[in-house]
Amino acid sequence: MVAALLLAACSGNKQAATTPAASCDRACLESLIDRVLAGMLAHDAGTLPTTANFRYIENNQPLRAGEGSWKTLQSFGTYRHYFADPESGNAALITTMQENDGQGLFTLRIKAVGGKLAEAEAIVTHDPLGAARYARLGKPADAWLESVPEDERMTREALAATANKYFGSIENNDGKGDYSFFDDDCNRLEHGLKTTNTAPQKYGHSSDTTFVTLGCRGQFETGFLGFVTRVRDRRYEVIDGERGVVFSIAPLDHDGTTRSLPLTNGKTFKVPTYFSASRTLQVGEAFRARDGRITDIEMTLHEFPYGMRTGFRSTFDPPLDVPGGEAPEPGKACDSSCLESHIDQVAGAMAAHDPKRALLADRLRYTENDQLLAVGDGLWGTLTDLGSYRIHVADATSGQVSLLARVTETDLPGLLWLRARVVGGRVTEVEATVVREERPSAEELFRPRQPVEAEPAALNRAEPLLTQPVPPAQRAEREQLLTIVNRYFDALEQGQGGDVPFTADCLRRENGVTVTQNPDLPRPTAKGRDPGEMQWEIAASGEVPRQTFKPYALDCGTQLNSGYSAYIGRIRDRRARVTDEERGLISVTAYYDIPGTVRTFTSKSGVVTTLPPVLGRPYTLATQQLFRIVGGEIQRIEALNKVQPYGARPAWVSNHNALLPH
Repeated sequence: MVAALLLAACSGNKQAATTPAASCDRACLESLIDRVLAGMLAHDAGTLPTTANFRYIENNQPLRAGEGSWKTLQSFGTYRHYFADPESGNAALITTMQENDGQGLFTLRIKAVGGKLAEAEAIVTHDPLGAARYARLGKPADAWLESVPEDERMTREALAATANKYFGSIENNDGKGDYSFFDDDCNRLEHGLKTTNTAPQKYGHSSDTTFVTLGCRGQFETGFLGFVTRVRDRRYEVIDGERGVVFSIAPLDHDGTTRSLPLTNGKTFKVPTYFSASRTLQVGEAFRARDGRITDIEMTLHEFPYGMRTGFRSTFDPPLDVPGGEAPEPGKACDSSCLESHIDQVAGAMAAHDPKRALLADRLRYTENDQLLAVGDGLWGTLTDLGSYRIHVADATSGQVSLLARVTETDLPGLLWLRARVVGGRVTEVEATVVREERPSAEELFRPRQPVEAEPAALNRAEPLLTQPVPPAQRAEREQLLTIVNRYFDALEQGQGGDVPFTADCLRRENGVTVTQNPDLPRPTAKGRDPGEMQWEIAASGEVPRQTFKPYALDCGTQLNSGYSAYIGRIRDRRARVTDEERGLISVTAYYDIPGTVRTFTSKSGVVTTLPPVLGRPYTLATQQLFRIVGGEIQRIEALNKVQPYGARPAWVSNHNALLPH
């Protein structure tokens, strides 16, 4: 695989030398980057010189140029580190940005063909501390910009191979490899912070303070980085032979199963709680090399759902085959009780880390937070306990069943929504959405913030009404349930409320937090978090002083009619997953696009409210919602919400705005 990666990187670049890509020199490439930045600040992509098949990727999602951060970015910082490869037409940039009320980093790669943009991919990371560090640095170290004498330059193949040694040595790092590819004076910069050869301080989520005192080679020799279990889709897009620099993009997968590491210094490193869950940290990483050894490293990184593919040229393709699985038995029926038994088996098999404990088909499609994974990966390796809070919804008509449960991954609490399809006595599909109770330290690795952070401890046992049948006279047919839920989504999307019916005792919960009739929200959820992130402010008007608007103190109907949801762009890819007409339950998937462009809303009474900063950036909220409907009115909404990159699509059926049945 490594050989193929290097061949693709280097041979592809050789081919580019004979194409029009080579007509754009360093100055031309840097100028094209500047034009992209200018277009973003102008919120206009129309003036960019692009090829007919130009593609734009933002946070690994394909978007039209002009969407996403094109509409929200306000400025870029003075720190600008350009990387250029005239031979292949690729170039990259590390800089900082201001986006509405937030600051962070902006990493961009472009490809030029014939002087025009053929590709552009951006990673937008909200990290104000990193932005402040880069502002203090002001500019890249001079060494990065030095030309190497022609007779001392490394070949393109050698530069790519040297960078690949770095990634190969991070993957399952045990401290026993050959790390001679590091220069004795090698240093690394992470989000503007020097993390080598510096004074003792904590590194990332670790309490270890000696790691940062070591050089690059010394750090790898400890085996400290062994919790990085896979470095895939490595791309060496920019190879600058003149300066001896490589700019690369690679997702670092942490499968969450490595809980402690025996270090070569005799100590045992307890891996932090943050890595008790499966996570992917994608890096934009630059290497400066001389004589086959890395002298300097600069990296930015961003957390994505575990297993997410890169926007360009990903080869990650997990198998659907299930070891020990058996083919479904044609004609074998499964009622509601049978379906619940199947999904309990799946959850139990996950917690036991043994897929053979469930009746799985020989081929099974498994997704986790909308990423296709192999059975055995992700939650199959990290889930350790299912709590007493569990809600089943079984639908014998469609052969599907869902489970909403409180869970633990080693020492990390969370909430899980699980869906399974059973065919012929075997599980053929498993879909999982998991949200975790994130600790303050998690923000150090640039996790996207949730509008409502998960509080699993709030859920101990399911409310009896969610497990009880609806009186026959108050039951709705399947199509009626769909219609009511669709009206609710339409009202949210329009930001104007409507005639959505609610019971007097209606409650809505998001990620375990009650978000109706709860005047105590918003509140800081952990030490170090700013409650202002979720503070809604009513602007001062005349003699009326500035005050706080509390949408979460309102009942379901008043809240919906308040206009608070004006920040939602659209609610798409709606799909009814599982329906239980007897209990009035319908489990629905939907994707809320939050463009970040709406900063205020005006209520029907004319009061202007400023939205919280967390709503001033583009993202998509992937949500699994369970509705209980009685007598044609919504009584309960239990939602699991997971922030995804803006424009993220479901791993299953995509159907835009229509709420479709199973």
